[in-house]
Amino acid sequence: MSEEQILQNFETELTSLIQSPNYPCIAALKTLSTSQYRMGVYGELGSGKFSRRLAEDLIAFKEAQKDTGSLELSLFAVFPDLTDFTEEEFEDRLWQELSYLTGHAGIDTTWDPRFSDNPEDENFCFSLAGSAYFVVGLHKNSSRLSRRLTHPTLVFNVYEQFRELDRRGRYQAMIAANRKRDLQFQGSVNPMSEKYNDVWESIQFSGRNNSAEWRCPFSKGLKS
Repeated sequence: MSEEQILQNFETELTSLIQSPNYPCIAALKTLSTSQYRMGVYGELGSGKFSRRLAEDLIAFKEAQKDTGSLELSLFAVFPDLTDFTEEEFEDRLWQELSYLTGHAGIDTTWDPRFSDNPEDENFCFSLAGSAYFVVGLHKNSSRLSRRLTHPTLVFNVYEQFRELDRRGRYQAMIAANRKRDLQFQGSVNPMSEKYNDVWESIQFSGRNNSAEWRCPFSKGLKS
């Protein structure tokens, strides 16, 4: 199947998921309805085979977000080559892929100064070219219904988008609405979001219900 066909199928499935009644991410609804998103295909999650291309696409995405000031622009990185993971396997591969993004010569790996680059620090957040990103992992075996898609996918948003929403007084209201919708959508609020919200970003990326003893398996500068 060509990359174009993969993305067409992915977009159809994504649209069906996000348009489900009470889907618990208002920002995703806005992103989809206004077509403020980019998509790409990057092989097998965790292999790093296309990690340079993803790193370059991610930096270009960040520049586009900065230029437009869009609060909804997202990048969907689709990994179609291997799809069946447990939640633990998915989380490990997510962090391995993010680690590979920082291991290429010529890629700006400057860290966002508002976050730590030490994954053992709760103030750690993945960064590239001076900007932090919030990452949402999607895969078919996720315990969160809102994160279930056939192909493993990483959704990137520039963290500055959330800061701007907060400056405009919209962030907390959005979080409250998302949690209310999550109760209707699944019958429970995502425990990682409920417990940690803006306090510990990385523990939330995979969607897995991690314990307080969780350690982030990120390795800066990992070579693929």
